[in-house]
Amino acid sequence: MKDPIVWRVIRWAYGAYFFWLGASSVLQLLGVLPDVDWHIYMSPASSAFFTALEKTGFVVPLLVVVWLGSGLAFLFYRTAPLGVVLLAPVMINIVLADTLLDTVWFWALVNAAPLVALAWHFRSAYRPLWNYSPPGT
Repeated sequence: MKDPIVWRVIRWAYGAYFFWLGASSVLQLLGVLPDVDWHIYMSPASSAFFTALEKTGFVVPLLVVVWLGSGLAFLFYRTAPLGVVLLAPVMINIVLADTLLDTVWFWALVNAAPLVALAWHFRSAYRPLWNYSPPGT
């Protein structure tokens, strides 16, 4: 069964946003696009946290890969549940950073609400995870 049009629009818009975010980040990492200094918009605590993540050398590229992968997965009905699973840990960190280290809880809600709605919409895709029984039991 395909999504009703409302769910398709939510899924496509959310997927396109994260794919665009990942693609533009790749272009920034490659030096094609100018690097945006997001630190000027952050609280000192958020800025310090994000600077620490950048200094690891692997978190930001991994984040970009997750954005690209989840964004691409959301564009297709069959792989949208995978997009939810890929993006959920990243979104938890975004929400916690936005609410605990910064005061932008509204943007945390705007980012997380579609993911929660899509997770609920595709809840039947996760049912085998809870009903799994190993062979021979």
